[in-house]
Amino acid sequence: MTESITFYLPLGLSLQDGIHRKGSMHLATTLDELEIQGTDEVGVNPRYRDILLLSRVIDELDGIAPVTPEMIEDLFEADFLYLQLLYKELNGETTERTYVTCPRCSSPTTISLKGMYRDMSVYKQTDEDGE
Repeated sequence: MTESITFYLPLGLSLQDGIHRKGSMHLATTLDELEIQGTDEVGVNPRYRDILLLSRVIDELDGIAPVTPEMIEDLFEADFLYLQLLYKELNGETTERTYVTCPRCSSPTTISLKGMYRDMSVYKQTDEDGE
């Protein structure tokens, strides 16, 4: 079983020193879940639970550690959704398929979620050494 994984954000966190996309996330522990349960923000806004949880399980983002809730709040929505799905897949919470509606034609369809974001190589940035 994988204890942590490397990921690449589709868009990246934009900070003064540039765009940060490569990070690592560890498997959630019971403590990760428990620590966020009593916070006031989670009681007021249940979606804030995911922000706090991601800030606990993301170990670093392009060398920046710790990753703070404020950094998660500053992510583009596409990156936030990507991290939520990645968290669920890593922690065994992902269903195999989901039902969606096409935004153009309103036609319902089923898509596979398994491995949906596994190949993020298209988003990798490389330097002169290919890293």
